[in-house]
Amino acid sequence: MDKFFPHKELSYRVVGLLYKIRKDYGSAQKEIIYQNALVEELEEAKIPYKREVDIPIISSKTKKRLENYRADFLIDNKIILEIKAIKFTFDKLEQQVFSYLKSTPYEIAYLVNFGSPKLYLKRYILTNDRKPSVISVSRSVNSVSLGFTLMELLIIIAIIAILAAVAIVLLNPWQQIAKAQDSRRKNDLAALQKVFEDYYNDKSCYPKPDEVCYPSSQLGYNPQLDTKCYICGNEPSPANFANFSPYMARLPCDPQHPTYKYLYQVENLTCPSWYRIYSELSATWSRESDSAGCGEDGCGLSPNYGYDYGISSPNIALETTPWFFCSTKGSPVLCNVCETYPNCISSPGCNKIYPSIESCWAENPPP
Repeated sequence: MDKFFPHKELSYRVVGLLYKIRKDYGSAQKEIIYQNALVEELEEAKIPYKREVDIPIISSKTKKRLENYRADFLIDNKIILEIKAIKFTFDKLEQQVFSYLKSTPYEIAYLVNFGSPKLYLKRYILTNDRKPSVISVSRSVNSVSLGFTLMELLIIIAIIAILAAVAIVLLNPWQQIAKAQDSRRKNDLAALQKVFEDYYNDKSCYPKPDEVCYPSSQLGYNPQLDTKCYICGNEPSPANFANFSPYMARLPCDPQHPTYKYLYQVENLTCPSWYRIYSELSATWSRESDSAGCGEDGCGLSPNYGYDYGISSPNIALETTPWFFCSTKGSPVLCNVCETYPNCISSPGCNKIYPSIESCWAENPPP
């Protein structure tokens, strides 16, 4: 492989496809059109790819994952490809792509803008041996002599076992898995928010329930009759998904579905002018992670709420509980208002926190 131009042959093939797409579709199409066209060309050329891939951003100091970056395309697990369809290519976009390349194990990326007067195509190359936060894949591994005595092997195994036990206690792998699941949920909802606005710009309505929600009479919500329903691409397709599929080929699904589900809410079934989408989270609540201001179970449909995160159209806010309630310790159990979720946590007499007086009374009937 050319050290100064990694994956040169693959790059030339992909660039050729990009120029072909621009020739076939011009500069006035939506971003999703160019992406779908690229999928067809890659499949015809038998070039492996992944679409909307989560790539971890690694800290240069701790070598830990800071967050996931979602690439439009990852070509043959070698080339990052970002597709845009805007009139001007901003410097911020270029800096962003280079920054992602710097913090990932990939060595080449392309930023493509089909919407500019001429096809804008910029290549970025940063080999791993020049990155502070990524171990170079080309770095050689020195051979190690394995001439250990039995006693030395037993000591090494014992040390490894101790270190593993300490790591489990300190790192809390279950909490790390929960955080990764929550990161995926937030990325899923951000992707939906983006395409919902594209849909609205074209049709002056947000998607109707039967265009994005799966049919299920067992869940109590019927997408053709109710303004509330559930979104999951792993379930049977919505009744009128063909109306929405040009904007998103596959709907996302909660990583713990069907235990957790994405709840979609609109105000009518004919031409929704606003929407809300709610999600439950898995990780332990923290003030830093509560970007939606829900607290724990404090967003959703009144009076039960029950969701920890959500997004909405620009013209409406999420529905959140005005007050949280604590059940007291001892007997009889009382349901006392403690106002905000952080106040409830710090309250010494609080046994369990509820998003509404109704949910507290449901478990602790008043005397």
